Amino acid sequence: MKFWILLKESARYIARSRLLFLLMIFSLFLHYVGLSVVQQMTVSVQGLMSSLGPREGMFVSLFLSLFVGVFLSVIYGIWMVPYFHQGDRSQLTYVLPVSKWSFVCVYAVTLLFLILIEFGFMFGSLAMVFGSEALLHPKFSWNALFSCLVIEVLAVEFLLFFFATLSLGLGQISTLFVGGLAFIFLQVCGTAFRFGFDQYARESGGKLFVFYELYRVAPPLGDLIFNLKQTFSTGDFPSFHAVLWVVWFGISVLFFRRAIRYPRRNQATE
Repeated sequence: MKFWILLKESARYIARSRLLFLLMIFSLFLHYVGLSVVQQMTVSVQGLMSSLGPREGMFVSLFLSLFVGVFLSVIYGIWMVPYFHQGDRSQLTYVLPVSKWSFVCVYAVTLLFLILIEFGFMFGSLAMVFGSEALLHPKFSWNALFSCLVIEVLAVEFLLFFFATLSLGLGQISTLFVGGLAFIFLQVCGTAFRFGFDQYARESGGKLFVFYELYRVAPPLGDLIFNLKQTFSTGDFPSFHAVLWVVWFGISVLFFRRAIRYPRRNQATE
């Protein structure tokens, strides 16, 4: 019963957020326009012109969905989740006879609900642009797509608790800056290691090799785009990275649970 009360209050808070509402509208617009552009595109293969179909459209939508999901985790994790755990509100939240794990579950469920709405926009836009039969296209691999969506959900949920924990400790503006730099840094490292720098790091040894080994066990954000592309094409997601996502999601949850043990003052950077 207490969980459902928290879930209802969290849903009410989300419904009042104009920023999230605008982001969801932008998501629908982005998917529809992006797929419309894909439908109009043609490619030349050995002099033969062919148009792009539903499979290519879904591939594009998959990355648009990831883009929107990252923004969802930023808005919800940095500004909305800490709302009940900082300042005067945190005193009331702290004395409520509710397990702190209930807050963790509520935030995870509400973000999952937002992600599922975003996925609905993705499939709805595909049906509107390519027709409802596009979802039954023989070249459409549901197993590969499902694997990609599950990993996207894990990645976005991890980012939610990662940003929320940093926001409780550093404040919103500092978290946006630090989190953005970390995200860009991992993307750059992932791209560099994908194009041969990993071999150079293994052969050179020393600090560069240590850095490479640390990167390999870090949250695989830098490899996420490459992993999604591989999974969508072949249906196989690297098992090591799948395990890493599960482990880092669990770690982020534990750190967030620890961060909300006691009331917190508002950060000066809010």
